[in-house]
Amino acid sequence: MSAAPARARPLPRTPTPSSAAAPIELSIVMPCLNEAETLAVCIKKANAFLARHGVAGEIIVADNGSTDGSQQIANALGARIVAIEARGYGAALIGGIAAARGRYVAMGDADDSYDFEALLPFVESLRAGADLVMGNRFRGGIAPGAMPALHKYLGNPVLSFVGRTFFGTRVGDFHCGLRAFRRDAVLALGLTAPGMEFASEMVVKAALRGLDIREVPTTLQPDGRSRPPHLRTWRDGWRHLRFLLIYAPKWLLLYPGLALAAAGLLGVIGLLPGDVALGQIRLGVHTMIFAAMAVLIGSQLVGLSVLARRYGAIAGLWPESGLMRRVRNWFTVERACIAGALMLAGGIAGAGLATAIWAQSGFGAMDPADLMRLTIPSMLLGCLGVQTVVTAFFIGLLDQPRR
Repeated sequence: MSAAPARARPLPRTPTPSSAAAPIELSIVMPCLNEAETLAVCIKKANAFLARHGVAGEIIVADNGSTDGSQQIANALGARIVAIEARGYGAALIGGIAAARGRYVAMGDADDSYDFEALLPFVESLRAGADLVMGNRFRGGIAPGAMPALHKYLGNPVLSFVGRTFFGTRVGDFHCGLRAFRRDAVLALGLTAPGMEFASEMVVKAALRGLDIREVPTTLQPDGRSRPPHLRTWRDGWRHLRFLLIYAPKWLLLYPGLALAAAGLLGVIGLLPGDVALGQIRLGVHTMIFAAMAVLIGSQLVGLSVLARRYGAIAGLWPESGLMRRVRNWFTVERACIAGALMLAGGIAGAGLATAIWAQSGFGAMDPADLMRLTIPSMLLGCLGVQTVVTAFFIGLLDQPRR
């Protein structure tokens, strides 16, 4: 399905009551945008699975505005059609999941690349207590021509590795389109991504909420359409990566910030006594300037990571960790003001001392290198002091009571 900037409404947090006489165990949701060439075979395979294994189920076609007769095909084969106005892969699935009546939901593309007759391992894992069951195409088998080489050897492996690293999950195929889940558990995640990044959003939020995520092998076949797929490699790949980075402030902000600040602080302190020679390279006050810049950038990133983590917890994007709770309890506005004031006072004192030294020479010419060894750390202390106070007040603003 095509990703679009239109915003989708979040999934409702309360299940939709079933109007069927008998309870439905499994709803099979297929997002659809002009899939007339392959929709029929997908519905027939899904129906065959339900009949063969005696699963009480329904098939939902989440139609995203098809104009090729897909709705008529779905209607003729007994599928339930849910019209989704907001365009996008995620928007279609959000609407389809919201309309589902089953306890469990399985989702898969309507292009005949996934085998809807092979859903039993997914259902069995859900019955055994899983909240989300992901298909893994790399374990199950990818038929020749089913996945572009760029996706198979670079895009999917790299993004899946990033997802596992950032969010501590063992999912090996973050973007497999065939997956199943407990409907109530996914509704509680409040998924909103309208585009292809919906696939990442589901896994990321499930991992952050500590849901039971399992994986089963599945296969991928070349799709049966004569037209190009809706997926756009670079655009949708970037949307996935952007989503992963937004939800991982530790990796985007905290760790790079700590590394920059530590390296810069080492440089500033190491150059205070004088120049340092590294072989044929001589590091002096000009290097100290860039080291101070690294400290400032690093400390800003660390502060932003704390703000991002706090905002995410308040907005319900992720639960607040015990470490962040302790940091917030310790890093009060009052303590930050004291620490910031001490650093600012140190900076002002250093600036005053530098001015006094200059005055002793009659405000005439001086060796700039000697004076900069005092003015650079003074400037750094002053900036860090102000930054510390401002960050603490911003956290205090976020922590204000809400209705």
